[in-house]
Amino acid sequence: MPDTWSARWMASWASGAQAERFNLTHVPAGSATGGQFGTSGGGASKGKPAGKAPAKTPPKAPAKAAHPATAAIKARQAHLRARAAADRAQAKKLETQLHTLEAQQAHAHAAAVKAAATAKAAHHAAVAKPVSAKVAAARKAAAAHRKAHHHHATVKARIAGLKHQISTLLGQARQLDAQAAAL
Repeated sequence: MPDTWSARWMASWASGAQAERFNLTHVPAGSATGGQFGTSGGGASKGKPAGKAPAKTPPKAPAKAAHPATAAIKARQAHLRARAAADRAQAKKLETQLHTLEAQQAHAHAAAVKAAATAKAAHHAAVAKPVSAKVAAARKAAAAHRKAHHHHATVKARIAGLKHQISTLLGQARQLDAQAAAL
């Protein structure tokens, strides 16, 4: 089948037309041996002995480039870990507040118990002898008890809220670390 392109090309190569164009002294451009064409037996080299073309060393395999997504993955991991660290830092600040509130809660509880005992004693004194001064003292003690009880309940609610917020932040930090590890 001489009418195929490859057959015609092989025929022209065999006839020598292409073989004459092939230069054995061709050296890659920019190489250490002097540029695009190396020294050969003929040509324009003046006074230089003709020598063989330098033996080509096999080209070095290019360094394996990192996968294009690797940088993005590492950046995403760093971002996730930074967010996790920020969540842990926020939880640490909240734990400091929690310890302060727990100390306040202990004092508030003691004050509420004391106010309840005082109110109870004042009430019994007012019932036993209903003098207006004792009744007024009982009312005042009851009001102090209500205030102390309300403060104690408020502090307990704030403590519960802080505990929930801390556990949420730590849970988010664990989840972000898991996401970063999965990438």
